[in-house]
Amino acid sequence: MRKELVLAIVLGITGVHGALAQTKFTPATGQTCKDESTDELGLWTCPGPAGYVVRFADEGNIVSVTIAPRGGIEKVSGPTAQWRGAGKSFGEKVQWILRGGVPRAAVIRTWRRVDEDEKELQELSVFAISGANACLVGSVEIHTDKANDAALARAQQAANAGCPQK
Repeated sequence: MRKELVLAIVLGITGVHGALAQTKFTPATGQTCKDESTDELGLWTCPGPAGYVVRFADEGNIVSVTIAPRGGIEKVSGPTAQWRGAGKSFGEKVQWILRGGVPRAAVIRTWRRVDEDEKELQELSVFAISGANACLVGSVEIHTDKANDAALARAQQAANAGCPQK
């Protein structure tokens, strides 16, 4: 009986921790993505979990990311975030933070230009997702000590807090 009680407690704790740390990775490029690029604009949309998608746009100097449910991506009034792109502009995958199987945050590796000297900065950009709305809530410079852990911790916070009310 005591072993069963200990096992139930351990499974209960693991279940709670698992719900907090539920993540999924999806590709940010490749065959699963729909490419709608033209000569002037790189534009592709990649599927995420639970019917969400990420649209990537690269106009040359300016790049953007839009996160939304698949059925609402065309209705979004503007990108979730945009910046002066550098290097690859976007990483190869999206890390989704889920609550009850629904995306509540995402982390995407990004490159951008900063300052007058055009310095290239590589970051882990953290996005909160509140239903049909998404917002950039922060970033972690990739050369920061334990950058992946810091970005995941920030994404867990974003998953709990959501986007700020306007």
